Amino acid sequence: MLLICPMQSSDSKAHLSTQFTIPASGIGDLNSPIFFAGSCFSEHIAGMLGALGFQSISNPFGILYNPMSLATAMEKIATEYEYSSHDFVFQQGEFHSMHHHGSFKAQDAESLAKRINEQNQAAHQFISEASVAIITLGTAKVWQLREPSMVVGNCHKIPDHEFTTRLLTEHEIKVSLAKCVQYLSMINPGIKVMFTISPVKHLREGISANLISKSRLISAVASFREEHPGVSYFPAYEIMTEELRDHRFYAEDLAHPSQWSIHYIFRRFCETCFDGKTLKYLEDALAFNRMKNHRVLSKNEEEQQQWKNKCDSALEKLMENYPEKTFWTAGWR
Repeated sequence: MLLICPMQSSDSKAHLSTQFTIPASGIGDLNSPIFFAGSCFSEHIAGMLGALGFQSISNPFGILYNPMSLATAMEKIATEYEYSSHDFVFQQGEFHSMHHHGSFKAQDAESLAKRINEQNQAAHQFISEASVAIITLGTAKVWQLREPSMVVGNCHKIPDHEFTTRLLTEHEIKVSLAKCVQYLSMINPGIKVMFTISPVKHLREGISANLISKSRLISAVASFREEHPGVSYFPAYEIMTEELRDHRFYAEDLAHPSQWSIHYIFRRFCETCFDGKTLKYLEDALAFNRMKNHRVLSKNEEEQQQWKNKCDSALEKLMENYPEKTFWTAGWR
């Protein structure tokens, strides 16, 4: 016998996901410089804010996933540590820093040190003027080099047998979070700090191991916030797993959020972090961006100039509507 559910179709659809309210953090406004560090998800958010006319930088050490490596990065930035050839390993014809992402590499140590130190200086300067720092944690698993013994930010294709792996304890994670806050505050005592958990699945470790890792991060952050109520939290992972709990919302690898999902979480982030005036600006900036990025198909120079003039007029109108905004993206002009 076929049982018919008495629920309306709209009600049934609503039960396919869990909608939840995120407490407003109010951490930013039109002129808030925002510093990001952590997983690739942090780069997505930083990039979208930057495209909408916000001052933001992300990951001066490259993408980092575990709390210990992020704490090390914050320490090196805060203390303005000067890297030299003694800090690097030589692997497959190139020098690498074990504190940095694999994109930090060079065939000579001096040029690598120069690049890293310039990034450190730029990050230190930005943080000193930033309103907010957002740290995105990806995993509680760490890779530890056997000799010299150290937790690394990236393995740089060094053979696996030269590492040991383990999950950080909740206490170790909390110590790392405390160090992140400490070093950020050392640079800028007034900076606000927000933690979030990356919605990206680490499927190489297996489904259970990924869930255990994410759960440990969530538990540690929750416990840390009880002891440090001034620190805020944005539930990116929870949005992905509860509001968007369907494989349609993932990319083809079924681990990374799809582009649509990233934009959805970004909207939730903005609604949580910004006031009504800033949200209105973001809508207007998005509309201008769409206009600015529109391709003029005609090759007629006069028509192209007319479109450019129209974009310039739209930008002037946007700037007139928000006279209190002090930073504007140079590429818009």
